[in-house]
Amino acid sequence: MTYAKQKPELKLVISIGANIPGILGDPIRTIATMRPVIEKSIIEWNAALNYPRIDDQNIDKSLSFQWASLFETEPLGGPTDQPKFINTVLVVEGEDFASLTPNKKAAICLMEKFLELEKIAGRERENTDIFWGPRSFDIDFISWGELQLNSETLILPHPRLSERNYVLIPLAEVLSKAQGEPKRINSQDIWPE
Repeated sequence: MTYAKQKPELKLVISIGANIPGILGDPIRTIATMRPVIEKSIIEWNAALNYPRIDDQNIDKSLSFQWASLFETEPLGGPTDQPKFINTVLVVEGEDFASLTPNKKAAICLMEKFLELEKIAGRERENTDIFWGPRSFDIDFISWGELQLNSETLILPHPRLSERNYVLIPLAEVLSKAQGEPKRINSQDIWPE
């Protein structure tokens, strides 16, 4: 028996979080304010990668932005007295986006855009002495399709993804919207839960 080879998933996954007020306000307001800025930045990045093939009139319709709800989570690592984080996940896909082959140069370019967005929101990476400390705004590039990358600037997929409930739970929410939530069944003594 032969099976048709499935097209690889080319979704882009990023995680966004904050746990202290910044120049844009409290963490929820900061994330909400940065949401359209993140989308615009990804649209511009996608357009540059697809130029001149992409239609300028439909550039913002060529991508699908699927946002998770906001979640309040405990800080992982860093000082024990820091405030709880507000986190969400964004999954990006689309017709023009699917025609791109995930690659190191484009991924690093996007990560540089994310670092600029953190600065716009008031985050100062250079002046921090605390690893995993409080953040006014944080963007983590989690994955892009099956791209595997290990550079000084970026590691994909994110090396601690499986340890991050603040990524996994919002990501599961977004993916379940697209695929339908699984139905829990009663195992009737066959399967201890």
